Amino acid sequence: MKSIQTRLNSGFILVSVIAIVVLWLANSWFLRQTAYEFVSARLSSDAYALLRAVSMDEAGRWRVNGDLIDPVYQQPMSGHYFQVGVDGKWVYSRSLWDEMIPTMGGEQIGRENVRLITKANHPWLVLDQSFMKDGKRVQLVLAEDVKRIDESLIRLGWGVAAAGVVFLAVMLLLQVAIIRRGLRSLVNVRSDISRLKKGEVRQLAPANTAEVDPLVTEINYLVQAMELRLQRSRNAVGNLAHAAKTPLTVLDRQIEALKENDPQQAGDMMEQSVRLRDLMQRELTRARIAGAALPGQRIYLLPELDKLQRTLKAIYREKALEFDVEMDEKVYFPGERDDLMELLGNLLDNASKWAQGQVSISAAADEHCLTLVIEDDGPGIEEDQMERLMTRGERLDESTDGHGLGMSIITDIVNQYEGQLTLSRSASLHGLQVAVMLPLHTNAEFPKSN
Repeated sequence: MKSIQTRLNSGFILVSVIAIVVLWLANSWFLRQTAYEFVSARLSSDAYALLRAVSMDEAGRWRVNGDLIDPVYQQPMSGHYFQVGVDGKWVYSRSLWDEMIPTMGGEQIGRENVRLITKANHPWLVLDQSFMKDGKRVQLVLAEDVKRIDESLIRLGWGVAAAGVVFLAVMLLLQVAIIRRGLRSLVNVRSDISRLKKGEVRQLAPANTAEVDPLVTEINYLVQAMELRLQRSRNAVGNLAHAAKTPLTVLDRQIEALKENDPQQAGDMMEQSVRLRDLMQRELTRARIAGAALPGQRIYLLPELDKLQRTLKAIYREKALEFDVEMDEKVYFPGERDDLMELLGNLLDNASKWAQGQVSISAAADEHCLTLVIEDDGPGIEEDQMERLMTRGERLDESTDGHGLGMSIITDIVNQYEGQLTLSRSASLHGLQVAVMLPLHTNAEFPKSN
């Protein structure tokens, strides 16, 4: 029941079923009462005709002139009956055969003196009315079997019920179509949000529904606010780094001056100064990492990789490095360009420092994640030191810069993007292999390692 469409359809079905049942019962009752009123009116009319037919013969006996009444009363068991009582004596219609019409009990029907009784499992409407004629009290009792009317009403009721079910089904289909059309704006927004997370768009398109458009506006405002906040944070970090350079430079000069009088103390202070610079650089770099917080980012790897290769070849010119690149031009990084440059720059810088002359770079992407693999032909790292290197980011060889702060920054970026980082020995180059997997969207599934 989390679906809006399911809730609306369930509510519509419940309300419609209740309405149809109430209308069906009311319609059945109304039709039954209407039919019984019609029969009662006919019985009243027949009663006056029967009163005219009742007369006293020359012998002083009361009789009914058959020529003045409806012939249906002369047919045995026709369903139309009467009996006339005068002075305790009764005259019966031929249709009654040897039966009598009950004059007591039954259910009172709308018209006065009319009751509904049951005789031989058949419903009868009975009119019991008295008149004065020739100074005598004449009691007229007329009855009509309404079983066929009830059966017709039952058939009509089931027909109405079937029509109601068909009507409900048609209305439900129409409602489903109307709801789907009404919720199309939400579906479009969900699709735009998915494209925003993948970096295909930077803003959501305006919705064509008044109720949904404020939501789209707020999401776009949130994205803009996040971008502005990140930009302000990076500007503040840059200002801090620039402001810290002057006092650190002054301290370094003071330390240089102190070397002449107290080399030991100056050396200790220089060590702390270097540690302070490294710590500040590390925290400033971490502060610049945007991570997966900003949607709508998509940076293609090949153009940025080309720039890094030229830079690293110039820095390590004495090694004559060869970069073997295998990736499609459509492979992209799902985040900020600065984060990509920090990640790729540190990975390639570490590989270049330790490589003998060759670095391999491969990248591939599927619908779930980006996989980036950097390999070098250097000495590599023993397995028992790999976990230590990833968790602490410390240098395993102090004689060569690398696998220290850079690895710590790499770990921070991968963690910010909720990715995975693995270290192993390269099967082809026999040096260190670093594999990074980054999700391209929320709930992405990483491939299982063999």
